Amino acid sequence: MLLLAVARVDDVLSAFDRPYGEAVTDGPPSWLGDSGRERWPALPLSARPAFLASRLLTRRLLAAATGLPMSRWQVSAQSNAAPLASLCDEGRRLGDADALAHVSLPCASLAHRLGWVAAAVIDGGDSVGVDLEFERPPRSEAGERAALMLADSELEEWRLLPEPARAPALLRSWVAKEAWFKASPAGDAAWDFRRVVARASAPARANVRVWRSAALHVGLCCGDADALARVACDGLPADQPADSSFWHVRGLD
Repeated sequence: MLLLAVARVDDVLSAFDRPYGEAVTDGPPSWLGDSGRERWPALPLSARPAFLASRLLTRRLLAAATGLPMSRWQVSAQSNAAPLASLCDEGRRLGDADALAHVSLPCASLAHRLGWVAAAVIDGGDSVGVDLEFERPPRSEAGERAALMLADSELEEWRLLPEPARAPALLRSWVAKEAWFKASPAGDAAWDFRRVVARASAPARANVRVWRSAALHVGLCCGDADALARVACDGLPADQPADSSFWHVRGLD
C-alpha cells in the first residue's frame, strides 16, 4: 500500500491532544523517536512545529497502512537522512527482530516547507520519497537557478518555454528530482541534479508523480508504477484546482 498526504502544520498539531501542542515549547515527546529527541534541544522554537507535524503525519500514515495504532510507532530521522519507522510496545522501543515478528516495517519519507508538511508511506519492501515546494518570489534569476539544477538537454528545452511557464517548470523538476533522490539508496544518487534527468512519461513507465495545486507542488517517487498511478495526494487545498503529471527520473551515466 502506498499512501501520501499533505497538510498545514497548524492543522496537524491541532488535531491531537494538548500534550502534543505543549511539546513545541516543552521537552520532546516520547513518541518522537531516538534521533528526534537528540536533535530537539538544538532546534529553534520556530522550527519545532513543522518538525513535530511532519512526524505526526508520518505516524498517521503508518497507522493507516498497517492497522496498528499511532501509539505503536516511532519515527526517527537524522538530518538529511531517510526517516526510519520502528515499533514500540508500552513505551519500549522494539528491536528490529521484535518489530519484524509483528509486521514488515514500511518505508517512509517526509518533507516540510513554509507551514506545510508532506508524508509518504509504502509497505512491501519498496522505497519511497516525497518533497514539496511553493511558488514564491524568487531570490535569484530563473536562468541561474535552471543552470544549477537542470541537465544540459533539459536546460535547452526549458529556455524554449514561455516566460510564465518557466518558474513552475523549475519547481516541478526540483520536486521530482528531490523525491527521486530521497527514494534512492544512500550514496547511489547524484547530489548534483545536473546529472539527473526528469522526463514526462506514460504512467506505466513512471517512477515519479508530481501534483500541482495553485502554488503548491508535491513530488512522490515510487518504483511501483501501478501504485503510483492509483495513489491520491490527500490534503491538497479543496478550494484550488489540482492536476498531476507522471515522470521518469534517472541519473546520467
